[in-house]
Amino acid sequence: MADENQPAWEVEEPTDSPPAPAIVLEACCDSRESVRNAVRGGALRVEICARASLHCGGLTPSPALVRAALEEAADVVALVRIRSGDFVYTEEELRDMVSEVRELRSVGCRGFALGCLGADGSIDEAATATLIDAAGKDAVICFHRASDEVLRRAKDLRAVDRVASALERLGCARVLSSGGAATARGGRSTLWALQKACGRRRIAVVVAGGVSEANAGLLVRDTGCTQLHAATAITHEVARAAPTSLFFSTERVVDADRVASLNAALAAAAALNEAQATTARVVGDASAPVERWWWQGIF
Repeated sequence: MADENQPAWEVEEPTDSPPAPAIVLEACCDSRESVRNAVRGGALRVEICARASLHCGGLTPSPALVRAALEEAADVVALVRIRSGDFVYTEEELRDMVSEVRELRSVGCRGFALGCLGADGSIDEAATATLIDAAGKDAVICFHRASDEVLRRAKDLRAVDRVASALERLGCARVLSSGGAATARGGRSTLWALQKACGRRRIAVVVAGGVSEANAGLLVRDTGCTQLHAATAITHEVARAAPTSLFFSTERVVDADRVASLNAALAAAAALNEAQATTARVVGDASAPVERWWWQGIF
């Protein structure tokens, strides 16, 4: 029991506290217009996918679209995914993706979101390394949401460490994940474990899957991550022809105002977490807040 004369709260500053991690909103885009709006709204990074491919999770964009994105944004990540469906690729598909990576490099792209799995659901390090080699030594690699298929099949959290170890061997800078759940909200506990495992290896976890202004605070608080990836929640529907046209269709385009709102929610949540991390905590109280993750040198 604490001494009655002792203050109820004591400030415990970490002896070697690293700087708080970067706060980044990554916007998923499939057009120049969307990239421009994302940047206008404050997104620091964009992931560019093929036009009208977001309904299936995105596909490899054309070199022309990547060039356009690079003209609009400072930090562009090109998705490398030759088809929808699983991430188990044939040798022919892998060769074609290598060609795609080289084509995107030729227009100046240096950021890539990629990943391959084996038939057993584990990360296919050899196939993934083949794509990374094609990207070049100066490339920044994000292992995309193929990670979630690995985590979804996991029977315990030891799989999280195996994923992090594989990403470290591959030299990945980031991993995009919902924690193996349909949405990031449902995968929060796994995301927390993943950011701890990846953080020790200097790999950032970018939270994806149903990210919105409404849940940004919850995700930052419960996962310890301050990089969020948003898609549908930051878009609005645009008609591309008159309703009477034979070619009437609609398209979802990133909305700058929605990006700005989500960005503000992310910044506020991250600031609150940082304030709590450096605030006094109850001495000897089991309900006291735990040391936050950046105290532990994770980033």
